[in-house]
Amino acid sequence: MFPCMQPHSTTNVTNIAEIQKQQLPTTMAYNRGIYDIIKFRREVMREMFQIEQKFILVKFDFLNVCTFPTKALMTLCPIDNHNKKRRQLETFCSPKMSYKELPELRYDEPRWKRIRGKGPDRAIIPAIHFPLNGGDVLEREPEEEMNKKPHLAVILEDERNVNPNMVREWRSSRYHPYVKRTVDKKIEWLTEDSAQVIYHHDKYLLYCEGVRLKNRVEKLGLSNVFVLREDSVEQIHKRSYHLALRALENYGVPQAWCEMRPFVLSATLPAELRHYSHKHFIYTPPTERLRISTDISWSRCENYTDFKIPMYSDRLYELWHNLILPRNICFDYIDNNIVDKVTEPELAKIVELASQEGNHIKCPCKPTTPGGFANCFENSNCPCYKTNIMLRKLNSAENNKTVFNSFDPLEYNGDTPAYHNHGGFACSEICGCGGRCNNNALIIAQAKIFPTEIYRKSDLIGFRVRATSYIPAGTPVMEFIGELVRDRYVEGDALDYSMQLSDKMEDIKYLLALLAKEKVFPATFLKQLRQSYKEDVFLDCLHQGNKGRFLMHSCVANLEPVRIYQKSFSPAHAKMVMYSTKAIMPGEQLTLNYGSGYVGLDKVGCQCGAFSCKNGRHAGVFSKLSVHGLADCFTAHQIESIREYEADREENNRNTKVIFFYLLPSIILESAYALKDRAFIDNIGTILLYAVLLEQEKATVKDKAVEIGVEKRNNGSQKGSQTDGKVLKSRKRPII
Repeated sequence: MFPCMQPHSTTNVTNIAEIQKQQLPTTMAYNRGIYDIIKFRREVMREMFQIEQKFILVKFDFLNVCTFPTKALMTLCPIDNHNKKRRQLETFCSPKMSYKELPELRYDEPRWKRIRGKGPDRAIIPAIHFPLNGGDVLEREPEEEMNKKPHLAVILEDERNVNPNMVREWRSSRYHPYVKRTVDKKIEWLTEDSAQVIYHHDKYLLYCEGVRLKNRVEKLGLSNVFVLREDSVEQIHKRSYHLALRALENYGVPQAWCEMRPFVLSATLPAELRHYSHKHFIYTPPTERLRISTDISWSRCENYTDFKIPMYSDRLYELWHNLILPRNICFDYIDNNIVDKVTEPELAKIVELASQEGNHIKCPCKPTTPGGFANCFENSNCPCYKTNIMLRKLNSAENNKTVFNSFDPLEYNGDTPAYHNHGGFACSEICGCGGRCNNNALIIAQAKIFPTEIYRKSDLIGFRVRATSYIPAGTPVMEFIGELVRDRYVEGDALDYSMQLSDKMEDIKYLLALLAKEKVFPATFLKQLRQSYKEDVFLDCLHQGNKGRFLMHSCVANLEPVRIYQKSFSPAHAKMVMYSTKAIMPGEQLTLNYGSGYVGLDKVGCQCGAFSCKNGRHAGVFSKLSVHGLADCFTAHQIESIREYEADREENNRNTKVIFFYLLPSIILESAYALKDRAFIDNIGTILLYAVLLEQEKATVKDKAVEIGVEKRNNGSQKGSQTDGKVLKSRKRPII
């Protein structure tokens, strides 16, 4: 097998539309891909685009050349029973539209803007799109705002980031030119880089990502200490109590932590639970996808064990020629929090003070073997471990305090949100161990061993993140990264892309009191720490962040934020880490609970679709259950999910060879199109199709079950014994 091979093929990107540039409609961008000039009747062109061109450049599909123009026509102008979408799309594609015809058009909310001061005829019109005829003028955003120099580019040029963890240099060579571009130029960049994926096999993708995950764990030297474990029923049931308490809190009936009751498989569960299968939460993309970017993190990916973060658009009727990108996806990807010394001088000052001797915490521990891990955890002589133990006093649970170490799963204890009452301290690169020890809860999250994917299915929810491999429960999946800003700077669109890192009224006062009691720092530095927490601090990822900015809301999320400190205890030394609250299956969306104070939920309501969703159709049934009853539902649902995952994994392992042969024609045909060898394409297509059919026939013959041993009566003298050796039953292996 070739696990590094991508499970799809894409068309090459060229620019040959210049020869027909004057004959193309101004509203469509037929300027990429492999094309063929196809003649359409004048009447069809006039009906679709209200123009009189005779030619149009249409993408050349080698798999179905004859029917593709018809499919393209139906895609651009879909027809349903009510003919509504056809009218909308015709208006959307027409260069003669007026703003009075546009109130129904809401295909991409970030690209639309409400006109003010036009009396009762206010309408929603595009803020950037098409040139209108008839005197209508588009309202564009101010030119100075659109072409403003990117914030991150200014920070990097002027060296204004004082965070000890600077932006890493393992980026692709295209990263820095991209960062220096304005928002409009970034949209053009992503649009030109987009490609139509003509054959995507998701099961093969998940298989390859699983193989790469194991290889990456071995490459980082974590194979002996980190295991992709599966919890027992008792462990699953214990985590279900935490999920049940969060669900009841969303219902508005919070309850205190209670003693756990053993789970019984024959327990009586609500009949409505059968409507929520595990497959409902697994996203299976279509075979044809629009790939916006191969890697939004701009990493070099020197070998196949390194993971890229691709971005796809799977919206209905969206192809390479009508791609619309919202402005909010043009952010700059970073791997560490940013502290700007110009906008946040107080935070910059505390970072500089923390670098002085006595104002930070580090240990002299050393690994016993070269390249191994130091034993800092449960080492009474390790200052970092003693600080980690000290933070357990913030946990409200009387017994079984939450333990933060490098490789053991995290278990939540207590009835309050984990963010305010759970925290840990980790070793860092300034320690003698270099952070490579068993007292660094950030080592898995910062190693980025779990592959993910960004996708968009509809405009209602927007871009989301899904896991493409199995993630055990209680594992640090990722770090939420952004720019540290004060409360007074969080306004406008930043409200939807910010996470509160510290709360001066809730948890920080207990932390500062604990630090003063234990005399961790000198009194002068402790005074500076109090000064840095006078205002609430947020992580703003509107303009710069990581994939955590795409986490969607869920009433019972599979990720829970926890704070981990390194080196010191200022806001700049706090890390917001997302831990998995349950086992996450391949293809499952990664979610986060935004909290009851999130304004966006009041507009559209929660769309998570979980059985415990407060806006679900069976919310009245599950909201009346007790903690024990709701925990039983979570446990039963999780056990069913694990069983289905194991069955799918075994099936994929058996059919991997067949999947590869199934994808081989598209892989070789893509290379043939790059060489423009039509004769080779015609011959190799037939040969490869025959190879696929032959491989399927071999798999069918191999799986035939021959049952011999019909009972012989009277020493084999009966006629029934004549059927011995014949195929009585057969079953065919499902071919993917």
